[in-house]
Amino acid sequence: MHLRPTCHFPLVRINGRTLKAVLTAKHLRQEFSTVVATKWFELCPKCCADILGAGSKSPLPFLCDDGVMRTCSDLNEAGSRFSSTHLDFAGFKFSKSALDTAMRVFQNDQNRTTAVETLGAGITTLSTHSDLLTFGESVCEWGRGQRVWANLLRHNGRGKLARQYSSWFDVVRDSNDSAEAIAPYKGIKGLGVSFASKHLRMLDPQKYAVLDDVLSQGLGFALNAKGYGLFMSLLLDFSVKNELSNNFATIEGGIFVLVRQNVRAQ
Repeated sequence: MHLRPTCHFPLVRINGRTLKAVLTAKHLRQEFSTVVATKWFELCPKCCADILGAGSKSPLPFLCDDGVMRTCSDLNEAGSRFSSTHLDFAGFKFSKSALDTAMRVFQNDQNRTTAVETLGAGITTLSTHSDLLTFGESVCEWGRGQRVWANLLRHNGRGKLARQYSSWFDVVRDSNDSAEAIAPYKGIKGLGVSFASKHLRMLDPQKYAVLDDVLSQGLGFALNAKGYGLFMSLLLDFSVKNELSNNFATIEGGIFVLVRQNVRAQ
């Protein structure tokens, strides 16, 4: 579906879920037909500049016909074409403006994230079993994985899970290799790479990021220790090459927001 343009500028696409959120915020839902969350919606970036946040600090990322995610900020001064400059992560292409906006979107719930990061920063070799379990439960709640937490307790029991956490986090502290740091998750029944990486991310957001199903589907990374190691290696290269000052967790969060549009749309 698309909003009929009044000019001949090439249409861009945004995911229905993303569009619904901005339409609700701008009280514009009545101007559109039904917006299905899993469908692409086509808009003219010039005629629909207000909806797409042109001129704002957080312009809405959209997909151009050349496969690059951009925002209205990437239009040239004449508004006649988009800049050809873009970043590339594992073959996924987007502008710096799109990444900046996506990182801000991901950080909207920063208070909740900071609370779990604080718990992670406090985990040491002297942490009690109660401390370790509180941290683990908070990570799962942050990732909307209450069922994951219930399964971890059911499969392992509180005492065994706390001991497994303690041994695992000792490895994390001593390792400079992402694949090695995440590998002990395999010995914890009920824990997969997605939530294992969420634990690492909360222990040290400067050093680790999350590899979940969205990034696996959208970018092709295997959900295992080797895949996580490759993901983190490419994330490091991407950060250095583009001189990004944000920590790994924030950069990954922005990429996640952009990739999610492709994964969640049919």
